[in-house]
Amino acid sequence: MKKMGVEAVIEEFRKQLKIIDLEYENTEKKTVLLRDVQRLALPGQVFENLRKGTTLMINKWAASKLQEAGIIEYGEKIADIKSLVQLEWKEKNNPGELQELPKYFYLMLKDDAERLDQNTKNIIMDIISLRLNKILSFASKRVNIELVENLTREEELLYDTIRRIIDEWIKHVSPVGGR
Repeated sequence: MKKMGVEAVIEEFRKQLKIIDLEYENTEKKTVLLRDVQRLALPGQVFENLRKGTTLMINKWAASKLQEAGIIEYGEKIADIKSLVQLEWKEKNNPGELQELPKYFYLMLKDDAERLDQNTKNIIMDIISLRLNKILSFASKRVNIELVENLTREEELLYDTIRRIIDEWIKHVSPVGGR
């Protein structure tokens, strides 16, 4: 049996999110060595005689393996409570605009998920809800994506998908066409 329209859209949306996940895994991350390392061989890179505290830019997928092994830690932490509370406040108090975030903000948050307390998770969910409401508002007003500033990669995909669905729906129900 063929998937119904909505299921097909959702399945395609999931595939596109996985592509974004792959993009993120291949981004470079700022990392800091937790101990001295004689030799560190990574695909396309070899580092020698590194000292504890040295900062390196390496692919995220390699950094996650080195972090698990206790060799490095990420140099930039996205989920500190102070910056998240500030972001939440700015999102609430600027209803017509999205605040600037790192390109892969949500995936960066997911990387930190294990170390987050419930209060921090609640703030993150509030930020997500605030941004989602703005995105839905922009899409329902059919604002061109080039005019919507500060979308993350995941939000760009969401906005584009919702906007196209809204455009089709309006064409179908509107007595004046797609105007």
